[in-house]
Amino acid sequence: MERKRNTTLSICKGIGIILMVIGHTRCPGRLCAFIYMFHMPLFFIASGYFFATKYTHSKWTFFKKKVRGLYLPFVEWSLIFLALHNILVLSKLEYQEGNTFMHPYNWATTWMLAKSIVLKMGGYDQMMLATFWFLRSLFVGNIVFCFLFFLINKFVKSELKTAIAICILAFVGGLALSWNQTDIPYIPQGGAREIYAIFYIGIGFIFRRLPLNDSSSKDKWWLVGSFVFVLAYSIVHPTTLRFCPDTVLYLNTFLPGMVGFIMVYKASQYIDSHPCFLQRVLQYIGCHTLSILTLSMLSFKLVNLLKIAIFQLPIGRIGDFPVINIYNDFFWILYSAVGVALPLLLATVYLRVRHKKMD
Repeated sequence: MERKRNTTLSICKGIGIILMVIGHTRCPGRLCAFIYMFHMPLFFIASGYFFATKYTHSKWTFFKKKVRGLYLPFVEWSLIFLALHNILVLSKLEYQEGNTFMHPYNWATTWMLAKSIVLKMGGYDQMMLATFWFLRSLFVGNIVFCFLFFLINKFVKSELKTAIAICILAFVGGLALSWNQTDIPYIPQGGAREIYAIFYIGIGFIFRRLPLNDSSSKDKWWLVGSFVFVLAYSIVHPTTLRFCPDTVLYLNTFLPGMVGFIMVYKASQYIDSHPCFLQRVLQYIGCHTLSILTLSMLSFKLVNLLKIAIFQLPIGRIGDFPVINIYNDFFWILYSAVGVALPLLLATVYLRVRHKKMD
């Protein structure tokens, strides 16, 4: 049964990362609004789903695990793209939105950003690695959640009540930040997304212990109902995990994020219970989300080049961020396919070469 749940979450993450890529392709507005209601909370909830309470008694082991899985990839890729920044700018692969060139970095700026990457998990490339805030938020969220679980569980013996207490603390803390429009010192972008992460990690921990986690004859109604709810919410009050939300946006983030996870989870359960090509592909994608998170923006440049050739655009438009936003009625589909498939292909080739060397 445990293995079954793991594959369901792999499919869940596979769907989530595909939606993340689509959301950055300048897809139709209604679709984009729908995706942004839940696609990033989904990953935080999935992380909390797998949180093991044994780590509260082995916090150093948990910390090292998160350093290897989140901090080190963040630092490695951020430093790689920092080293490549001037080359990307001079080759016109990096623009700011509106076709304004970014400037090459001097040594002082490069050193300042490198220190921010290593010490604060900030300073990353805001274009090629636009979604890397997620790795920092997930890292900080997991560490804080584990620490709070250890402290609160000393007084609240129930694990479920402990997680609920952490969710309440995170919610109230985030509400205070949004109400006063203040930031948490030292954390880049103010810490609101890290608070979101703590809350949703707690939700994932709670969800695994609810009957809703198991398959039942009512799953199709949960799927349809959650889809209708998130769709309606995205029309009435579209929201997203902004790094500095006002109070209204903050309060409207949580419910669609949780209901959206239920929607994707129930869809994943259905797919996982019907072995087929789609099931295997989504599982595989779900196991390689980091590669797609890291390389999808760079992969878009290939489609930019194709649009330049077809529509005879200036070659400098290859650096448009995140995509060339003209003649995009159907090209967003190609951007999405390439943004998922190319990083997946590169990751697969890398792993095969690595395994051959080890053999």
